[in-house]
Amino acid sequence: MFGKEIRDSRVVCLAEVSKILSEREKDGELGFEQKKALEYAVKHSNLSYEKSKELIGKLIELPYVSEAMAVKLVDLVPKTEEEVALIFQQEKRDLTNAQIKELLGIISNL
Repeated sequence: MFGKEIRDSRVVCLAEVSKILSEREKDGELGFEQKKALEYAVKHSNLSYEKSKELIGKLIELPYVSEAMAVKLVDLVPKTEEEVALIFQQEKRDLTNAQIKELLGIISNL
């Protein structure tokens, strides 16, 4: 890792992690941590890269959803109102029932 510099820092979903590391794997061998991260991302990503990016785009249009929260929602794909409320509890934000239902509608329509 010596001599490496961080060129970009942003929140990415598991599907994008999988895509990035798969492309790097084609160029050469991955390190131990990268292999483990790739295995985890492949195993736990619920949506394809394209669907993930589309869903993140729709979610960040909502005024109460940050990019980091949109990525978390895409990675977890909540199916119930309780799951959405728990995810947002981490940011200490309470959503109205209408907002939760709107989120679930967007997520389930993809």
